[in-house]
Amino acid sequence: MTVTNAEYLERFLEDIDRVMGGRPGAVSDDRWLVNNYDPDKLRVVTPYLDFEDPRVRAEVVTLLGNVRERGAYDKILRMRDREGDLVSMACLGYLSTLREDDEAAPYLLDIMDHARGDEFVNAARRLAGIARSKDMPRVRKIYGQVGGSMRDETRVVIERIISRDPELAKSREFLVSVPVYPDETKFERFLDSSIEYLDVRYRKNVLPKAEISSTTFNNIARAIKKMRIRLYNEADNLQFYGPDKEDRFHELSGLIKWASEDIGRKTVIASESPGKSRMCPGCGGMLVCYKGIWMCPDCGGDLRSSSNLF
Repeated sequence: MTVTNAEYLERFLEDIDRVMGGRPGAVSDDRWLVNNYDPDKLRVVTPYLDFEDPRVRAEVVTLLGNVRERGAYDKILRMRDREGDLVSMACLGYLSTLREDDEAAPYLLDIMDHARGDEFVNAARRLAGIARSKDMPRVRKIYGQVGGSMRDETRVVIERIISRDPELAKSREFLVSVPVYPDETKFERFLDSSIEYLDVRYRKNVLPKAEISSTTFNNIARAIKKMRIRLYNEADNLQFYGPDKEDRFHELSGLIKWASEDIGRKTVIASESPGKSRMCPGCGGMLVCYKGIWMCPDCGGDLRSSSNLF
């Protein structure tokens, strides 16, 4: 269960009282504060970097080092040179911790690039605690190259990086999706089915309507989301494909934008009783039909007869 900022502040202030009562380490050694920290808690903690008691300032700096909070780096760097010995030592400890992390991260990524088994797992678990936002591209590359438990461990690294950077949280669904290995044939099928879905079926059956059922809305939204994620994961692969694929990549991107804006203007009404769902046997995604051919906009698979679906 996520700890609210109010709950965190309550515990934090109790520990500050203990520090002022003569108990060093009451804040920085509190495992509850460390374990329940997330980037949103920085705004709760930051004001106490200017607290009048240097013992409290030192404790807060040490806590931020323990949780690898980079959002306070510039302020703590300035504090190092203007504070007394107690706070300056805490600042040096914080800066040293982050510097060690900066040196360790590339080394751990190298291990994950080449190792397997326990060596990979140990490196991934260590990296999860220190990886930076700038490590995300390399972590995602590894994520796409491994499978099974190794992929699970790598996903944890991705999730932990996202948890430390609120800006990345906006792109979470893309970052945790599995990168696609370059395959021009599969990508072409995906483009064909997706462009037909939006430029033909959507334009003919949905565009003219002012009202659509919630089932239709959800199916279209789900398909568009999958298209966005697939394009995100294919962007780096365009260098391996023919030049026409980049043109069609942008064509589909434009259709996605157009359809998203259009569906957002429609009135959504209660759905009719749900019928049988049409799911792709290859990836489990929603299938769409055009001229009797059921296609998956996610993986590019198709079934030539709808009778094979049920």
